[in-house]
Amino acid sequence: MQVRFGSRRKIQFTDKTHPVTGIFSVIIGVLALAGLVALCLVSSSRKGNSGFLSGVLGLLVLAAGIVGFIMAAKCYKKDEIYMVTPAVGTVLNVMIILFCILIYVIGVI
Repeated sequence: MQVRFGSRRKIQFTDKTHPVTGIFSVIIGVLALAGLVALCLVSSSRKGNSGFLSGVLGLLVLAAGIVGFIMAAKCYKKDEIYMVTPAVGTVLNVMIILFCILIYVIGVI
């Protein structure tokens, strides 16, 4: 890959790659976030009486967040990778997990 700085060229050689599990972690996180937003919209439109299916789908969103977090955490052990996708996957999935737990705790109270 050639990068230009003014009139000089700088050539960088690297073996770093984006880890596949990190990319899947981000994809799972985005899908779980979309599902969580959809469930919140459905629940709010029905004024909190959305039924059993919404609760089960909420648990599936929580499980997806946990799986995405585990996949992102496994990437940190690898060498010669870009750390962008594992970091984004970790942050996104932890936010989903915490938000789901917060919703369940508020629902119990």
